[in-house]
Amino acid sequence: MPETLSERALLLINATSLTELSKAGTTDYPRWVNIKRGRARVGADEIEILGALYPQHRWWLMTGEVMLEMGQNRPDYSQK
Repeated sequence: MPETLSERALLLINATSLTELSKAGTTDYPRWVNIKRGRARVGADEIEILGALYPQHRWWLMTGEVMLEMGQNRPDYSQK
């Protein structure tokens, strides 16, 4: 599993359409493309958007930890 916040964010970004990401907040489509392709770093605004899109992964996104008892898991848990 991804080790850093940026790696965890990229995992969620790659699992989401860029159109959906650009409609979910103030970050525009070209910026999401640049982040996905490694030409830009994920920022606080993008982390907030991902947290809003994936509330069940918010804690994992921020810390890398899973808290199943609180409904907070990794993406591979929710795919089972």
